[in-house]
Amino acid sequence: MNLILGENLYYNLLAFIIISIIFVWIITQTFKVILKCWIGKRFSIKMFFHDGDFPSTHTAIVTSSVILILFLNAYTLGLTDPATIASYNSAKDFLIILTFASIVIRDAMGQRHRQDNTNKNLKNLKDYIQELGIERNVIEHIDATFESIDNEAIKRVGHLKHEVYGGMILGAICSLFLIIFFFNRYDWLLFAILCTLLYFLAILAFLKLKPVVTKKITYRRSKK
Repeated sequence: MNLILGENLYYNLLAFIIISIIFVWIITQTFKVILKCWIGKRFSIKMFFHDGDFPSTHTAIVTSSVILILFLNAYTLGLTDPATIASYNSAKDFLIILTFASIVIRDAMGQRHRQDNTNKNLKNLKDYIQELGIERNVIEHIDATFESIDNEAIKRVGHLKHEVYGGMILGAICSLFLIIFFFNRYDWLLFAILCTLLYFLAILAFLKLKPVVTKKITYRRSKK
């Protein structure tokens, strides 16, 4: 065992696990923002916290956690000291709990936020209909409200297949670099770099064959 942090094995493992979850999340969300800026030609800091799109952050975190657990299991097989083995087992349990909790909490908060936005915009629509008596103005305000719902509230829930697969591969690549960095497995570095390059080349090829198109509902305003 040759972690880079301190001498206490148990706290080294806890730090490794916490950093792993945060690292995969940051890498995936950053990659997602870069793709959005490249395709949409615009940037907003809020994009860093958006759900959906390519690649799937949830899938990346889960995939990375599975690989790290398998690696820790394999590493434990070569150990003989009971205290060291117990530290590894505790760390694996903590990784499972942390992964499960982070995904469930994030999903719960995201779903609630989208529902609140939808309810707010639908209430505005109802108020417009009740307060405005001129038909043309009513239609215009309805159009504006639906556009607001489309832009702010109704987000695509879940992921397409290529977004899930992209998240799985990126999560696996992230776990490789985490193992290399924390366990000094630099004999794996060339393989990890090669996987990263192939990943980027595959994305570029996919974008050329199947450009990413954002589906947006449009509402035509009635003519006077």
